[in-house]
Amino acid sequence: MTIPTGSIPVQYPLRDIPIPYIYSSTTNSASECNRTLSSTDLKRENENNNSILKRKRSLETLNGQVSSSEVKRIKINEDNNNVETSVKENSSDIDNNINSDELLLPENATTTLPSTETIELSNLPTNNNNNNNNNNTDCVLTIDDIKDGILEEALPISPVASASGDRLSHDDDNNGNSNNNTNTNDDDILTSNEQNPRKQLHDLMMTSFGSNTTDLQCMAFKFISQLNRAQLTDINSLIRDNLKRDMISTLPVEIALKILIKLNFRDIISCLAVSPRWNHIIENTPFIWKHLLISESFISIENFTNYVKELKINYPNLSNFEDAYKPDFLKRSHTLQNWYDSKFIPQRTTLKGHMTSVVTCLQFADDYVITGADDKMIRVYSAKQKKFLLELAGHEGGVWALKYDMDGILVSGSTDRSVRIWDIKRGCCLYVFKGHTSTVRCLDIVEYKNSKYIVTGSRDNTLHVWKLCRSVYNRDSEDSRNDNNESNGATTRTTSSTWPIVYDTPDVNPYFIGVLKGHVASVRTVSGHGNIVISGSYDNTLMVWDIAQMKCLYILSGHTDRIYSTIYDHKRQRCISASMDSTVRVWDLKDLWRNGIRQTVTCAGTTCTRVTESYKVLSGHTALVGLLKLSDKYLISAAADGTLKGWDAEDYSLKFSYLHSNLSAITTFHMTDNILVSGSERQFNIYNLRTGNLVHSNLLRDAEQIWSVNFKDNLLVAAVERNGQSSIEMLDFA
Repeated sequence: MTIPTGSIPVQYPLRDIPIPYIYSSTTNSASECNRTLSSTDLKRENENNNSILKRKRSLETLNGQVSSSEVKRIKINEDNNNVETSVKENSSDIDNNINSDELLLPENATTTLPSTETIELSNLPTNNNNNNNNNNTDCVLTIDDIKDGILEEALPISPVASASGDRLSHDDDNNGNSNNNTNTNDDDILTSNEQNPRKQLHDLMMTSFGSNTTDLQCMAFKFISQLNRAQLTDINSLIRDNLKRDMISTLPVEIALKILIKLNFRDIISCLAVSPRWNHIIENTPFIWKHLLISESFISIENFTNYVKELKINYPNLSNFEDAYKPDFLKRSHTLQNWYDSKFIPQRTTLKGHMTSVVTCLQFADDYVITGADDKMIRVYSAKQKKFLLELAGHEGGVWALKYDMDGILVSGSTDRSVRIWDIKRGCCLYVFKGHTSTVRCLDIVEYKNSKYIVTGSRDNTLHVWKLCRSVYNRDSEDSRNDNNESNGATTRTTSSTWPIVYDTPDVNPYFIGVLKGHVASVRTVSGHGNIVISGSYDNTLMVWDIAQMKCLYILSGHTDRIYSTIYDHKRQRCISASMDSTVRVWDLKDLWRNGIRQTVTCAGTTCTRVTESYKVLSGHTALVGLLKLSDKYLISAAADGTLKGWDAEDYSLKFSYLHSNLSAITTFHMTDNILVSGSERQFNIYNLRTGNLVHSNLLRDAEQIWSVNFKDNLLVAAVERNGQSSIEMLDFA
């Protein structure tokens, strides 16, 4: 069809859009287009003539003469060879009205297509059922005809059936009827394809542009530019649907899982609704849910073994514990949303505490909540049943240190200078270790070469190392306290039917390993992993010990005041310490040269290395920094100035800082990568570490002092003081 002059109708939205440069031909002259078409037409003319001659000879052999119809066909095919002339004439006519190339092509762009939107093929026979019709009719093909003949073949699927498609089907039916006519001769059958002008045009364009992708793209763009909005919508639907690919379903399962584990929980929920195939892969692959448990910081890789043990207990009906990953993740995710909801009010349970107002230590492990205080008692509560279980009596002074190991085994240190090992399940004390000459202020349990060791720090400036005997876990034996292989004839102040076994001196204690000497002031904090133990003292130094050799490896100097807390980051082989000098220091134990000046000194008769500077100094607090905790993502410090600061666990950049509004000293806090809970005088806060927002600040508003806090999963426990009495508060976020 011919492009009208004047304004362009709105229904043809792409008419004014120029052809993109990548679709423009790189040919410098339009003459090459003419040569291409001329050579193509000449080739077709030769092929047509050869075909005509072959049919002519065949008919002469059969009939002895050339039929009149054949003469017409020869004439028609001769006329068909004049397509180029006709095209040029029409092109010149159109150029007199409007130049379509100026509309469609950018300036300086060239194309090998003729500058015409109307292709007229004169004297071509039309497809009709009347074979005796000798009248020659002109066949004019518009852009719509070209679209129907070419685009629908290039794209075999169409979302909407077009009217032109119906015309083609109708023509095919007519051709079929014509072929079934008994009066149709063989020559009509041979030339039926040649009489279809759309087929001829399709062959012409495929021959001309089949090897030239740029010209074909240019031609396609010109066709598209002539379509109205409804036609463009049909093509858009067709192309969009054909470009879609189901990536997850078509990839091997191993590769699909590699992709899915990179997604967070919200993305996984969206993927579940994509298709049944995606839903099936995600729902039935425990590995994805295991990865989510770790990536969402519900479980750490280091504690995953203990987590599996808990799964087997919590989901006893599942034959395969991996099947519990998904329901457990969904349960934890729901609980976390309750933690983050400021309108959610957790269920509160208040239990009686110790006789004194101050609770010195608290442990929350397995199903036990364990507290120690200056009243010499250790109280045990059930977290699941939210009730008091039992009270462990035996210490003759205040209990200042607690460490729960596993399976109901508890170790405590007291101002009575003794260390006691308790069995909560049996409700009794198993062993009493004596040896320190002052208050046992801190302790830790480490495991090395399948053996467990108790390391205690005291105000007598020393550390003692004791072996935690395996017999304490053997409850099947009637008298598991008698370990003949380790007793070496030790005497005890007990009978064969009563606990505990008391070792008055280290000399008679078969579980005593040795004493670590070197500090010149009270040992305030201890932390260890494997055979490495780090102690912090009021002498302003930290000492790194190897309990396998029972010797000091390094003395870390740099703090200018007492050290109150230390952490051994065994993953990165670093030591982190907090001091009364308001700073937090990081020491690199893997590459000592990164810390500063090193000196070789003598400690307790052995040589060791003194490091006089630290790898990092974390500043910002303005008072004593007494508390430190480390997670996979964060290192958090709390100070007496009422501030909490969160540092990146890898590079120690400051990530967040919180301030208690009453400016009182932070007495306790507990954290995971998702939640931070802190307490001080008359203030108890819960923070969302994903957003950095304060979620709750009034849950324990009636408490005068928060002494200690801990939480796990849906349950938070806090030791508080109210009206001069201590109590245990349990907040359930399930």
